Amino acid sequence: MSQPDRYAVVGNPVKHSFSPEIHQSFAEELGESISYEKVEAPLGHFADKAEELMDEGYKGCNVTLPFKLDAYKFAERLTDRARSCGAVNTLVFGRKVTGDNTDGIGFVTDVRQRLGFQFEGSSILVLGAGGGVRGLLPSLLEMNPKWIAVANRTLERAQALAGVFGIDAVSYESTAAEHFDLVINATSTSLSNIAPPVPESVFREAALAYDLVYGAKPTPFMELAKRGGAGQVSDGLGMLIEQAAESYFDWRGVRPDTSRTYPKIRKLIEERAARA
Repeated sequence: MSQPDRYAVVGNPVKHSFSPEIHQSFAEELGESISYEKVEAPLGHFADKAEELMDEGYKGCNVTLPFKLDAYKFAERLTDRARSCGAVNTLVFGRKVTGDNTDGIGFVTDVRQRLGFQFEGSSILVLGAGGGVRGLLPSLLEMNPKWIAVANRTLERAQALAGVFGIDAVSYESTAAEHFDLVINATSTSLSNIAPPVPESVFREAALAYDLVYGAKPTPFMELAKRGGAGQVSDGLGMLIEQAAESYFDWRGVRPDTSRTYPKIRKLIEERAARA
């Protein structure tokens, strides 16, 4: 009997990851047999760990923090979206190592399909100017919004990022004077259990407020958005699942139906939180 194809998620830390459960759910839904593990690579040694996985016969891996730039450098060829983002979260091992970035398409798919938001002609505010934003912007721009603005605590950093993608940079304070249909929190504030320093009025006309962080309870950003009047709020679990589905497609040429996986993983998150 042949052994199942092997995959992994590589990060540091990686213990918290739900990627094995997500990909096993996909495989079960599709009637396929795979193996998927969590692999913690020592800081500064991503390439060594990736080479080790290849030598052991792995077919590919997901890459999470802090190794997305390392994976970009490790890949021998890049998809257009990985090149646009300057970061890689999916490696496909073959004759050549292919690097892809599925974060942006994962976000867009979740927001369009699960939450019903229409990007075309919309005004979008992205909070933060780090690597997570860089991963989103190429896919957002493909959706033909009317306007994208990026805001950051350090305006100069927002301006530098905006210059790369041809969008606008604004200060946190000035966001109150603008209209936004979609507000995205791509800062790390929710990981510290605080909200980004934007006024509640930012959300008064927003159809959707979306936090890239996910958890068992609403994040401080989500709570702020509710108070401000956002029509709908969401955490980032759907994005996590949709970007994983795109990775699965990269590896195996078939795209899973994510509708069954979402409630499974939501339940697992709540159960893990209850045990903590």
